[in-house]
Amino acid sequence: MISILHNEVERLRPAQEELAVQVAEFVAAGGRIEEGPASGYTPKPITYSNQMPPAPKPFVRRKVEATPLPLDKDDIREQARLKLVEHMHQLSATHTQTEAAAALGISRRSLYKHANMNDITFKKPERGGANCNYRRDQMGARDEKNAERIRAFLELGITRRQCCGKLAISHKAFERIITTHNIDYPKAQRGKTSCIA
Repeated sequence: MISILHNEVERLRPAQEELAVQVAEFVAAGGRIEEGPASGYTPKPITYSNQMPPAPKPFVRRKVEATPLPLDKDDIREQARLKLVEHMHQLSATHTQTEAAAALGISRRSLYKHANMNDITFKKPERGGANCNYRRDQMGARDEKNAERIRAFLELGITRRQCCGKLAISHKAFERIITTHNIDYPKAQRGKTSCIA
C-alpha cells in the first residue's frame, strides 16, 4: 500500500512543482493569499472497523435427525403379517377360503389360523364343502330313509347297538336321526340284550 501512494506522489510531482512556481510568481507580483475562516469541520477519528474481524454469529445447535435403526427380524415378520391380514380382509368379501389361499400363495391352514385370530369371515362356497345345498339335501333324504328303517327295527325290538350295525352308522348319527325325527327309541336295560318294546 505504501508503494502505491509513493508512486502516486511521484506521478503528481510535476503538477505540484508547476503550481508552486505559479504561487511564487503571484506572490512576487504583489498578490496576497487570503485564508478563510475555519469551516468547523473535524474529521472523524480513524477507525479500523474494516480491518476488524466480523462479530461472531450466535451459536445455534442444529438438530441432526438420527438415521432410523434397521428393523429386526420380529418387526419385519410383524409388518409382513399385518400386510397379509390387510390383504385377507380385502379378499374376504369376494373369495372363498380356497380361492383366497390360492390368491395369497399360502396354505389353507395358515389362512384359517390368521382368519380366526383376526375375525375374518370368507364368502361361503356355492358348490362343494359342508354347506353345499346338494349335500344337505342328500343327507336329509338319507336320514329320512334311515329314520323309516329305525322305526321298523324299533317294532322288531332290536337294540340300539344292533340297529347302528345294520344301518352302518355311528352312534352319534343314530342319536341325531332319532332326535330330529322324534323317535322314542328306548335304551337297553342292564342285564338284558334287547330293548323294551
